[in-house]
Amino acid sequence: MGIFRNREQLLSHGNIEGRQIVLDILEAGLASGDPYENVKKALRIENGKLLIGSDEFPLGPMTRCSAAYPRPFPPAPLAFDLDRIGHIYLVGGGKAAQRQAEAVEDILGDLICEGHVNAKKGDRVALKRATVTLAGHPNPDEDSVAGARRIVEIEQKAQPGDIVIMSESGGGTALMTLPAPGLTLQDVQDTNRILYLEHGAPMPVANAVRFLITTLRQKHSRFVGDATLIMLSTDERPPETPEVLLKPRSVSDEYEHAIYLLKEYGCWDEIPEAVRQHLLRKDPAYGTLRQEEWYDKPHFRIRVMGPEYMLEAAELRARALGLQGTVLASSMSNLEARVVGDAMGHIGNEVARYGRPFQAPCAFMLGGELVVNAGPGAGQGGRNSEFVVGASLRIAGNRRIEIGASDSDGSDGPTCYAGGIVDGYTVERATDAGLDVGEALRAHDTCGLLCSLGDAFDTGILKTNVQDLRVIYVGAES
Repeated sequence: MGIFRNREQLLSHGNIEGRQIVLDILEAGLASGDPYENVKKALRIENGKLLIGSDEFPLGPMTRCSAAYPRPFPPAPLAFDLDRIGHIYLVGGGKAAQRQAEAVEDILGDLICEGHVNAKKGDRVALKRATVTLAGHPNPDEDSVAGARRIVEIEQKAQPGDIVIMSESGGGTALMTLPAPGLTLQDVQDTNRILYLEHGAPMPVANAVRFLITTLRQKHSRFVGDATLIMLSTDERPPETPEVLLKPRSVSDEYEHAIYLLKEYGCWDEIPEAVRQHLLRKDPAYGTLRQEEWYDKPHFRIRVMGPEYMLEAAELRARALGLQGTVLASSMSNLEARVVGDAMGHIGNEVARYGRPFQAPCAFMLGGELVVNAGPGAGQGGRNSEFVVGASLRIAGNRRIEIGASDSDGSDGPTCYAGGIVDGYTVERATDAGLDVGEALRAHDTCGLLCSLGDAFDTGILKTNVQDLRVIYVGAES
């Protein structure tokens, strides 16, 4: 079975040939986001030694932006004699964390003395040496907290000579939620819901706040101490993608920045009072990880997966199908999903009518994560379903255009579907079924609309997290 479990349904109507092409491109890209094989390249046993890192997967700083920390890192691989290693611990959290940990277990087996990983509810427990907590996402729950506490307990056991392998990826902020002292899980849930789900703040903005009100995410060095820490990371963004956040000159520290962002997105007066007071106290003990906390310790990050693998595979598949395949933007993020969908519909029409900026038949792809400013009381929708439904109005009646979008983790926003597909028949089919496309967009119930039309993607949990893949296909003129 392929990635789309309801493929037969998706190909039962509309422009079947064009839909087949879009699904093939999406499947090629999504399959390439699996981090398992890359972990086995970055971590291996040879001649009685544990080798960590390689030329392809070098050792890097605990923070993402290496240019800010010009520390000379040791050449990869690090080599450890198996008979001289103390304890090896395996911990982690995130949507790709369990899949990466599967590879670590397959490499190290009984060398792992203890471990715990937080994965997303709906995933299956696949680990044998480490225990697993299935936790809440996108909003954390009690299991997120319980599993996070177990991870900290294990990390605090590590001593010099021990190795802690940390498997982390996007989604870990919710899945490993440990509220800062004085805050409750409800405080964190309410802040996350108001800022991210209701006001449509992009993930970098949400994280600028959430990292300050929790005590584990991006702060593992504080608990591991002088043991060796190896963070295996599936990165949501392409390499060297800058994080552009609103930051006026008057903002002097990360707490002031978080407060500024909450006010900018209209959330400051809505979030819990306890969170406001926590941010106003500016306690450095609960801020993000400082350079001195890991700089002179054997703590390293190895990036084993990123969106570029997914995008390259999608582009190659499009070209193998005889199309002009182009990645239009590797990380188009933080824009309103329905607006970007409408814009991509415009470009599709331009290609079909005038042969510009691409000659049909062609497919162009987008990565990144869009946003949905849903507000309270929204229906069932996500950024990928909003993207394609937003595009459907613009391409209505054009029988040459198909547009599909999927979240790489298999779950689009708060739904159990990954996204969906539309074509020039979609609006007509919706009208015939008594469905209102415009109202679905206004109510942010686009997943419900796609399900009713048989156009929502059923993939299940995909065990990775490298943002989204969006494909716009324009067929040749008949």
